[in-house]
Amino acid sequence: MATKGTVRKFPVGRRTVVLVLALVAVTGLAYLSVMRARAERAQILEAARRQPFAPTEIVPLGEMPPELDESSGLGLSHAHPGVFWTHNDSGDEPRIYAIDEQAMLLATVDIEGVTARDWEAMTLGRCPRASVRSCLYAADIGDNRERREDVAIHVIEEPDPVAGDASVVALGTVRVRYPDGPRDAEGLAITSRGDLAIVTKARARPSVVFTLPVDQIRAVLASGETLTPEFGQVLPIEPDRETRRYVTGAAFTPADDWLVVRTYEEVFFFGWPLSPDPRPFGEACFLGELDPQGEAVAVDADGWLVLTSESPGRRRGQLHRVRCEP
Repeated sequence: MATKGTVRKFPVGRRTVVLVLALVAVTGLAYLSVMRARAERAQILEAARRQPFAPTEIVPLGEMPPELDESSGLGLSHAHPGVFWTHNDSGDEPRIYAIDEQAMLLATVDIEGVTARDWEAMTLGRCPRASVRSCLYAADIGDNRERREDVAIHVIEEPDPVAGDASVVALGTVRVRYPDGPRDAEGLAITSRGDLAIVTKARARPSVVFTLPVDQIRAVLASGETLTPEFGQVLPIEPDRETRRYVTGAAFTPADDWLVVRTYEEVFFFGWPLSPDPRPFGEACFLGELDPQGEAVAVDADGWLVLTSESPGRRRGQLHRVRCEP
């Protein structure tokens, strides 16, 4: 019998410890299974509800080449119709790729004088300085942990994809520091005038659009200073884990009348310039599981959306044209 003031100690054998650990593991697996099933149910229900808002036309173009496991940005060539420029996500060298309308690799171009920390977006448009060519804007704006003091947009005069593999020197780099602290971003769009718009990828707050006017871009390219844009405009795109509502790309329509913002499974259309209280036009175009992991978006001269995706697991990323009417 235990006496007053003493604590009886019961031996804990190895078998007991193993049983406890096994119970914890089983409980954890059961919880993950329940959460996965809940997410799958939510996606099925959302897909059924949103089916009326799917694209009116879908044209599969091809499977992304092995060199492009993480196609994350997209620029449509004006000088070479049918040529698409893209790049990989973080993990690759500072490099861009030209592919054709069947997603066949045409050229690989290394970019000298810049680094690739987390390239997340690309667009193609007017060069900030006078040029007979267009320029590609490769956006090193990824910041998952939101810790980067500033981010970078590299300006590259469009190479000639017909010339094959090459190395070129960037025209310059626009360094950007957000006025309200670090942000993760995956969307970059350019107007016909040359203004840039960064669309942030928010996981716990709405996405924001920061505008970089072309005259400010020219100024910082000449001075080497960092561009701090005005406070951005909030978009009513609430992040949602179950439906994967996180912004992964952006583009302007050729007439600059719509800002197109895509998430993993949706495409939103906002009138441009944005109103003080921007609202999407109608219901978002629902892509569902069209792409393995939807990333980039661009708009061609006929109003078709061109989409790329990463290649998660064994599924290859895809190149699509889709018709979504705002």
